[in-house]
Amino acid sequence: MALLAGPLEIARRQNTSNALFIVDLNNFHVLNNGLGRSFGDGVLGVISQRLEQAAASSGQCLPCGGDRFMVLISQSSGEPQLDAIANRLLESVRMPIGVGGGDSTPLVVSASVGSVLDDGSAVPELVRRADIALVRAKTRGLSNHVSFEPHMRDAAEAEACLERDLREALDAELLFLAYLPGIDITTGRVTSAEALLRWNHPQRGVIAAHEFMPFLEKTGTIVEVGSWVLREACMQAAAWQRRGMSLELHVNLSAVQLGAERLLGDLKESLNTSRLDPALLVLEVAESTVVHDAVDVMERLNEFKSLGVSVAMDSFGAAYGALSQLKHLPLDILEFDRSLVADLGTDDSVRALLRTLVQIADNLGLQTLAIGVETEVQLSELRKVGCSGALGHLYSEPVDAKAFDAIFKEFAASDPTAWSHAPGAALDKDEVVDADEVEDEP
Repeated sequence: MALLAGPLEIARRQNTSNALFIVDLNNFHVLNNGLGRSFGDGVLGVISQRLEQAAASSGQCLPCGGDRFMVLISQSSGEPQLDAIANRLLESVRMPIGVGGGDSTPLVVSASVGSVLDDGSAVPELVRRADIALVRAKTRGLSNHVSFEPHMRDAAEAEACLERDLREALDAELLFLAYLPGIDITTGRVTSAEALLRWNHPQRGVIAAHEFMPFLEKTGTIVEVGSWVLREACMQAAAWQRRGMSLELHVNLSAVQLGAERLLGDLKESLNTSRLDPALLVLEVAESTVVHDAVDVMERLNEFKSLGVSVAMDSFGAAYGALSQLKHLPLDILEFDRSLVADLGTDDSVRALLRTLVQIADNLGLQTLAIGVETEVQLSELRKVGCSGALGHLYSEPVDAKAFDAIFKEFAASDPTAWSHAPGAALDKDEVVDADEVEDEP
């Protein structure tokens, strides 16, 4: 920031229109680890020169520490065109860099850019705004640019508060599991449950995982939390098993957790401690995770299978990226993405597509499970195409373990169609059954 203060003050005195760009190289640590820090420093020098040239006579490039650069653009007339300038900066970074003579493949580096127009605010505030925009750019993938807008500041502050509260929640053990019933479409009985992570926020009440999962993954805390989820889920499933409720319990694994070295050890410990039949545990891996890292994922899935655990591909059909890999993967269940299920009954082509996917799964010996079933029409369409199971709010909202017991008993004792619109019990953290308490029940 100190390096920026002087040039920005001079520009302001000259009554120019100014814009600040922060250029952050993507995954540069990989290059440093693979080719060495001295080589990485050389690459940074080349990119710094290129950014200086891209800024031309209207600006200058300033070091920002590590693999980041600040570019200050000043124009005597008119407001800087942020997108055009950012694209010029991105292009200069993307130009191939020679790594040796002969036929050596040139190195290509990509970057993300956040920008902000100078409105006279203090330097730290301008940098903070450009940083906020940069974070947004990185969420959109490689080689993207986002310019700061006022609403982004409110969103960033809300996210910061959420992160702070979540740190306190982890210490206070305010995370817990809820369970969503899964139904066998043929028999209409409850045959599975999906374990869903929830946060009992002191002011906001129960918060679903998708609101705080990005923070857990960004900080790596997801590995520790995922370990806890696995243990807690196995204890609950084992308690149900001892009481004659043979339910497949589905637990989702994030891409970060899947790549953690401790995962296999956590899995073994959870199974041994709970004494759960491994066949009743289903580990879900998203289709996108398989597509991006098929070789390593396949190796990890085979490790799960060696323990007798079942494996499901979650969110299948969101992109169809893994369709060609299905026959090679050690899967037991194919879970159709809710985006497919949502259009059932309104789009005949979706029914035809699902029928084909079910046939493919059948030929491969895989069970099929539709996620996000909300209506009787969707259920009827799934029955027509031969889908094995359904999971969604048609039967119940996610509930605590005690309420899940009641739903299971009702489905087992009565006509399942009478439960088509069952809302489930209200989710109250104080009523969640602890696995240790369940073990002592008759």
